[in-house]
Amino acid sequence: MVATLLAVLALAPRADADAGELARARARANEAAAELARAESALGELDAEISSLEVRINDAEARLNALRTAVQEHAVRQFVTMEVTQYASYVEGDINTQARAETLGRAATRGNQDAVEEFTALSEDLAVAREGLAERKQAQEQAIAELTRRREQLQTELRRLEELERRRVEEERRKAAEAARAEAARKEAERRRTANQPSAPAPATPIVTGSFVCPVQGAVAFVDSWGSPRSGGRRHKGVDMMAATGTPTVAPVSGHVTHRGNGIGGLSWHLQGDDGNYYYGTHLSAYANVGAGHVQAGTVIGYVGSTGNASTPHLHFEVHVGGRGNAVNPYPYVARVC
Repeated sequence: MVATLLAVLALAPRADADAGELARARARANEAAAELARAESALGELDAEISSLEVRINDAEARLNALRTAVQEHAVRQFVTMEVTQYASYVEGDINTQARAETLGRAATRGNQDAVEEFTALSEDLAVAREGLAERKQAQEQAIAELTRRREQLQTELRRLEELERRRVEEERRKAAEAARAEAARKEAERRRTANQPSAPAPATPIVTGSFVCPVQGAVAFVDSWGSPRSGGRRHKGVDMMAATGTPTVAPVSGHVTHRGNGIGGLSWHLQGDDGNYYYGTHLSAYANVGAGHVQAGTVIGYVGSTGNASTPHLHFEVHVGGRGNAVNPYPYVARVC
């Protein structure tokens, strides 16, 4: 499960981030996750082989114990038969008497011959199985060591990735603060110029800029699940952007936003973009305090959650070209910017 998620981790280079450094860190983390998955598979196969050999050894030992008495009796009878035959050959000169002794000896031992043969075969099989078990256990120890090393490697790469993301977020916050201060100064200057006129409500300040921005602003993972089966015979018409509860979701483009929920999606935002397209985000944990109205691209309009029929926190994001009812695959949109 961990390997699959990291293989699609989309900690994207955004404004002023070092795209090359983030891409290299993401590639290293993905490769570390793949190596961990392979190590886990190898260890699982060895565990299964060891269990099978242990069952085989236990069964062989139990059967050998059951045959041991019969084999011992056979050995005694062989010895007695040999003694009788030799005695008859020395005492009786009659060839018929000697033949009768040999016939009696064979009859006495015939019943245990199969047990002797099975005992011999099982003994050989047990030796082979024990040798194989020793080899597998040695390989198991090596596989456990390899698994531990791969886990440590993955944790190292994840820490590097998290540090890059932290630096990116701090840079965005710094620039947002600078923009907010500049906007406040502009408003103050405007207020002074229009001191005798009522001022209009200030618009919400975007936390990220661009003509189309990633709708989830934080560590996020997603795959192209367009058209995948859903309950009730439905098909998936969006992209599920996995992120921690409370991660900000923003308007991907400028437009008019409204908030209203539904039974399947839970808390949802609806954005009629200035570009003519309709955008939909759902499963929110909360709405941003922007109300209904026009917002700029990058303005926080909600927060990632798991309301509705979601079991894992994520933003279900849809794109409808030209308006509602014409849903298209949103994966290419977010893959470029997230």
